[in-house]
Amino acid sequence: MTTATIIDLAACGEVDLTTMLTGPLRQARVVTLDAAQAETLSAADREHTLFVLEGTGSAQAGTTTVDLTAGTAVTLPLGGSMTISAGPESLRYFHASLMTPSASAGSLSPTVEEADAQ
Repeated sequence: MTTATIIDLAACGEVDLTTMLTGPLRQARVVTLDAAQAETLSAADREHTLFVLEGTGSAQAGTTTVDLTAGTAVTLPLGGSMTISAGPESLRYFHASLMTPSASAGSLSPTVEEADAQ
């Protein structure tokens, strides 16, 4: 019999899912970017998906920029990069990373770089 694991992401902020799941999910976290703060996600060794919980901001991949509002979901396929920026107020989102069959197994190096938006 399998048991469920309950995690309070609001309290811990981030969880390494490889310790409890055997599928492609690697990491889940809730991120809060302060006003004008940015974070760059790289999909060099895993894919990413995020869901905006509160606030407004933008996501930029290459020359494409889209507005982010509560309820917006964004995905980043293997090989891409994307910068998430908070607007004039904070931006809060759920972020999950997923290993892909073509990505190198066992690589759990950090894929997130934080930067201040200027």
